[in-house]
Amino acid sequence: MRPVSISQYHPARGLVLLARIGLGCLFLCSSLPKIRQPYDFLSTVYNYEIVGPKLGLLVAMTLPWIELLAGICLLGGIFVGGALLACVSMAAMFTFAIGWALYQGLNISCGCLGSGTGTITHLTLVRAIGILLASLLAYVVAIWPRYTESPSILKV
Repeated sequence: MRPVSISQYHPARGLVLLARIGLGCLFLCSSLPKIRQPYDFLSTVYNYEIVGPKLGLLVAMTLPWIELLAGICLLGGIFVGGALLACVSMAAMFTFAIGWALYQGLNISCGCLGSGTGTITHLTLVRAIGILLASLLAYVVAIWPRYTESPSILKV
């Protein structure tokens, strides 16, 4: 019988589980309206005035599916490290885009949960930063044990 390590019951595992469920639901729910109404999301991407027509089309075609895949992986516990890294990347991109739009004074819809969302405000930016920090913290905690354990050949 294999002994159970105390690190298996560390409170950080509960934090990662909670973040996985929350972020998984968030990204899953945010992807569905974008997939159902791709032209509305394409319009939202163009409204941010960051990318040109070709890159905007590529973003509008791929981003909702990446959100969907990341949400499914987080909820299903599949490739959690990669899904959390994708969440960190998307949250960083969202934070930058919202910050850019606020800096430029654009009066546009966030587009986070489809076309029916309200105009971006500083509260939208704070929410995006919160999502970024939560996904970054969950990612770091999820991958930390891999780097803290010593190799098996060094164990006595």
